[in-house]
Amino acid sequence: MKKDLIIVESPTKAKTIAGIFDEKYIVFATMGHIRDLPENEFGVDIENNFTPKYVIIPGKKKIVNKLKKLVKNVSEVYLATDEDREGEAIAYHTICVLGKSIDEVKRVAFHEIVPEAVKSAFENPRKISIELVNAQQARRILDRIVGYTISPLLGKHLEMGLSAGRVQSVALRLIVEREKEIESFIPQVYWVIKCEVEKNGKELVLNLIKIGEKSIEKEKIEDEKEADRIIDNLKKGKLIVSEKIEKIRDLKPLPPFITSTLQQEAVNILNFSSSKTMFIAQQLYEGIDIEGKNIGLITYMRTDSPSVAKVAQNQALKFIKEKFGEKYLPEKFNVYRSKSTVSQEAHECIRPTSIYRIPEEIKKYLNSDQFKLYDLIWRRFIASQMKSAIIKNIKILAINDIYLFETEGNFVVFDGFLKLWPLKVEKGDEVIDKFEKNEVLNVKKYFKEKKQTQPPPRYTESSLIKTLEKYDIGRPSTYAPTISTLLARKYVKKEKKFFVPLKMGRIVYEILRKFFPEIIKIDFTAKMEEDLDKIAIGEKDWIEVLKTFYNNFKPSLDRANELINKDVLNEIVLEDKKCPKCGGKLTIRKGKYGIFIGCINYPNCKYTEGIKENVNNSSNRFKKR
Repeated sequence: MKKDLIIVESPTKAKTIAGIFDEKYIVFATMGHIRDLPENEFGVDIENNFTPKYVIIPGKKKIVNKLKKLVKNVSEVYLATDEDREGEAIAYHTICVLGKSIDEVKRVAFHEIVPEAVKSAFENPRKISIELVNAQQARRILDRIVGYTISPLLGKHLEMGLSAGRVQSVALRLIVEREKEIESFIPQVYWVIKCEVEKNGKELVLNLIKIGEKSIEKEKIEDEKEADRIIDNLKKGKLIVSEKIEKIRDLKPLPPFITSTLQQEAVNILNFSSSKTMFIAQQLYEGIDIEGKNIGLITYMRTDSPSVAKVAQNQALKFIKEKFGEKYLPEKFNVYRSKSTVSQEAHECIRPTSIYRIPEEIKKYLNSDQFKLYDLIWRRFIASQMKSAIIKNIKILAINDIYLFETEGNFVVFDGFLKLWPLKVEKGDEVIDKFEKNEVLNVKKYFKEKKQTQPPPRYTESSLIKTLEKYDIGRPSTYAPTISTLLARKYVKKEKKFFVPLKMGRIVYEILRKFFPEIIKIDFTAKMEEDLDKIAIGEKDWIEVLKTFYNNFKPSLDRANELINKDVLNEIVLEDKKCPKCGGKLTIRKGKYGIFIGCINYPNCKYTEGIKENVNNSSNRFKKR
């Protein structure tokens, strides 16, 4: 009797699914995509409705041949690739290579690789979604148009190997423009006035917040003499408590992870890069060998929905009651919803497949990084289902003539979810609770502190991802490869966790800003993502979206090809800088390894300056000399 064939992307996933069905099926891994646009040619017929030319990926012919032989001797073909657009595209291209139609195969998708979810999916197969395939295809062609037209332009005028992409270019813009803000920032010195008081043998500091109707936060004290004058006035009067305000508030738990928040917290807490986070999450999702059996430990890690399946929620509440007691259970289910208006391919949050696989208990089966990430996901999910923490806030306002001072403190009345997911709560000294209204405070001293306004901070990987998500630039699954590309192209470097734009990154940004302003426009990129989401749910036609994009893009491309020359590059790169050796004009020159800066008086003056900077111990071909 012939067996059925299940096609997946990875060997680990294949092993996990085979274990679920006890080898009832043949399970075959394609090792990712097996068909794509060609590497060495454009591969898109723009004049013929953007018809793509797909070819078998180099190195995948043996896999395709083996798959074709298998298909001849099986009863049914199931496509069990990942549940997102890429997974749908892999499934579609696989059946195209096999010469099968959508109606001849069965598509199964599941959010977690556990027996219940996988078996349920096989009991309820569906057809391949052509809308999801079209959305992936539109994104792929968009990226091909941008990459295969702008990248050669950069290679021709700068150096080979450079690239531009829709999301990548906007991310570069954010980093470069933030650096420009920092460089142009002029710090302002100002003074803050404080008061130290004593009560019950304990000292407490209050801050001056208001002078009459003037808010100190809005109108800073910039003159030291004025600060001294205020202190002299304060010494003449008494500081009296004008108000004691007590508030009890609920501190709600954070939602369970979605792709972007997992990446952000893994950067902040574990110091993992976004690409490392996604690589380890993929391992946890596809399955870990536990006592000889592959088990998927987390749900699918590419999602923008924080929603939770009722089964998982009930399991979490049961665990919380058993482990922490009934007082940690919320009065009603904690419900989380996506901020996205079109939450694409989103079924559920990232969570453990079983609450009862406690991190410490399965630690011996995981490597160090797998354990750290699994523990983070597990704790965040349990905490998201727990009761809110209760925080007591006490604020003391004290007045001396027209001068209003303030201090406040927060006190945890009930820890709730903080027991499992600690958040920083700005605590105060308990003596603050002892102050009473109309009390004359025992002032030890009034004093001033010199402060300085600070420039905006450079982006970290976490804050960059948060900003990309905020403006709907790209999708969470694109953040890690986007950041990796910026680093690999040496457009930016990391300096103590912060992104710093390099010379080549600045030059590429200036070219894009001058000739392709639409590509790096934030709202344009966000609108494109919205259009792709609408293609995925059948609300927009993928060819019409591509036509609209190309009709706007082509004039910019033609203009760039016509106008970019050495004079333009000199204007962008040099900004009228002079040779430090002879005072002559500097100019862009092109050598074997790309562009560099040289003196126009060569060979009499042999000053040169490199564009490519020495990053990560790589050799710098051109140095100042």
